Amino acid sequence: MTHLTPAEAKARADKILTALHGTVGDWTTAVLDQAVIALADDGRPFGANDIRLMVPEDDCKSAGLYFHHFTCHDAQVPDKDRYLTWCGEVVSINKKARGKKVNVYTLTPPSRKHIEQR
Repeated sequence: MTHLTPAEAKARADKILTALHGTVGDWTTAVLDQAVIALADDGRPFGANDIRLMVPEDDCKSAGLYFHHFTCHDAQVPDKDRYLTWCGEVVSINKKARGKKVNVYTLTPPSRKHIEQR
């Protein structure tokens, strides 16, 4: 068994999660886009807990992949803008998560423009 460095493990996980993002349907992406734009309007950080309170459960299941897609750093394109800026963590309100922490973000101006143009 080959052991990966933390950087190699993260790069592998990012590649897998990026590929999985392709499984998020157009409808779910549109629902999550609208929720993110609405949440970002007041300038406060937001995350999966806020999404969970706004959108149907089926769409919530894809929120992690959606957020990862907008925060993933591509090692091959180091200057690529990130659409969401990580601000910290809070405890998930999802009972199935059993106290797991979820990230909170703010929306960058380029991402707002990107989402609105989709």
